[in-house]
Amino acid sequence: MGTNLRTRTVLPPSRAGSLDLVGGELAWDFTNTSSARGSAAHQEHLRDFETLMQWVEHARIMPPSDCAYIRAALSGHPRRARGVFARAIEMRELIWTIGSALAEQRPLPGKLLDRLSAAHGENLRHAEMRMRLGSYIFVFDPRRDIDAAILGPITLSALTLLMEKDLLRTRRCAGQECGWLFFDTTKNNRRRWCEMRVCGNRAKVRAARDRQRRARNG
Repeated sequence: MGTNLRTRTVLPPSRAGSLDLVGGELAWDFTNTSSARGSAAHQEHLRDFETLMQWVEHARIMPPSDCAYIRAALSGHPRRARGVFARAIEMRELIWTIGSALAEQRPLPGKLLDRLSAAHGENLRHAEMRMRLGSYIFVFDPRRDIDAAILGPITLSALTLLMEKDLLRTRRCAGQECGWLFFDTTKNNRRRWCEMRVCGNRAKVRAARDRQRRARNG
C-alpha cells in the first residue's frame, strides 16, 4: 500500500511586531508589511488578525489600551476578526498599487483614487476632531468603529501624502529581495535603499561576489 507524502512549507516567523518603520509615511510603512512581492523571496508578515494587531501596536497607530480593547472585543468572534483582517489587506494592496505607480512615475488611474477617497470618507464618519498639542487632529476610537480605528490613520496618511507631498520623492527600494516603498527626504533625492545597512549592504556584498566570480572566470 502506497503512502502519500505531503510537503509542508514551514514559514519563518512573522516580524509584524518588529519590522523597521523606514517608509517615512505611515501609509508606506503599512505596504511594507509584505516584501519582494511576486518573487520566490516573497515574505508576508500580516498573516491573520493577530499579526495585523501586532503591527498596529508596533506602528503606534493607537494606544496599547485601544489595541487591548479591539482584541477583547473580537475575542471569540473569529469570523468578524477575519473580516477586519481581509479589509486591512485589501486597503494595503490598494495603497501599494498607488505607491508603486508613483515610484515608477506612472499616472494614477482615477478609480484607485476614488476607492481610496471613498474608504477615507467612510472612516471619517467615525472620527472626532480633538485638540492635541495646539492643533486639531482626527481621532479614531475603536469603541465607535474598529475598522476605522485601524485604517483611518492609514488612509489619512495616504491622502495627505498625495495632496501635500512631492510625489516624485516616492521610491521603491532597489534591493532584489525587498521592494519596500519609502519617501525620499535626502537633499539630492537619490536614495536607493529602504535601509543602507540592510539592502544597501546586501547589494554591495552581491556586487563584490560578482566581481570576484568574473575575475576567476576572466
